[in-house]
This record gives sequence, C-alpha cells and structure tokens, in this order.
Amino acid sequence: MTSELTILNSFVAFLPQGFIFGFFDNFILLLGAYTGVNIEKYIDDKASGVLGGVVGAGLANSVSDGIGALIDPNMNDMFFGIVIGTIIPLFLIPVIEKLRK
Repeated sequence: MTSELTILNSFVAFLPQGFIFGFFDNFILLLGAYTGVNIEKYIDDKASGVLGGVVGAGLANSVSDGIGALIDPNMNDMFFGIVIGTIIPLFLIPVIEKLRK
C-alpha cells in the first residue's frame, strides 16, 4: 500500500499546479451539461434544450469545482469560497430566462 501511495504522490507532484482541479472541473461539468440536456423534457416542454443544459452545467460546475478543490492539494483552502461563488450565479438563471422570453 505504501508503494502505491508513493507512486501516486510522485505522479501528482509531476503534474502542473491546478491540473487536477481543471480536469475534474471540466469532466464533471460536461457530464452535468449532457445530463441536463437529457432531463430537459421534464423541466419545461417549451424549452429548446438550453435550459436543461444550463441548469445541469451550473449545478455540475458547483459540484465539480468543489471536488476539484478538495482533491487538488493546492486549492484545499479555497473550497468554501469556490463552492459558494459558483452557486450564487445559479439564482440568476430564472431572471435570465425571463429576459430571454
């Protein structure tokens, strides 16, 4: 077990700072966007697939940023601020949707 951790730590040390955060951030964001597009039919019959994708991407971005901050040792101290900073703009989605219509 110790040798596996040593190998993992060596690999992580080799990566540029922020790589782990960036990878998990976009990977989970993409999953959320595609999931949101797929659930669009349950959100609004009149929407064109945009609302579901936006909601899915926004929620997934909050989750992915939080996970990335927890996993990336360079960003652990920023977890709370990152998550709160990504959740607050989600409350603007209904306003933007009203302006669009």
